[in-house]
Amino acid sequence: PKGIDPTKTCNRKFRMPLKDINNPEYDDQGRTLYSDEETGEKKPVLEALVEYPCLFAMKIVGANEGEFAKEMVQVVAESCEVDVEDVENSVKDNGKWTSVTVKAPVKNAEMLYSL
Repeated sequence: PKGIDPTKTCNRKFRMPLKDINNPEYDDQGRTLYSDEETGEKKPVLEALVEYPCLFAMKIVGANEGEFAKEMVQVVAESCEVDVEDVENSVKDNGKWTSVTVKAPVKNAEMLYSL
């Protein structure tokens, strides 16, 4: 994909975990906030802890019906503004369910949130 190194998967920035995982804070859009231990600055987790641009791996699970896997890859491609061929993916069928693992070529956290 244009502007994204195909060998660069998303790296987690080294940070301390959320202070209280049983009582998380959210922003006005419902996104979980991460509070930086040193500065106190609060940012949505996917902005604070992921380095962009990158290939963000995710698994999508759904009913093993129709063209679920193909449709999910298409949604990822459209959201990431790339061709379907640029979305690396693998499919596993398990009877009633199917899972699609994709590496979404994301430029920023907003692309992930749109998915």
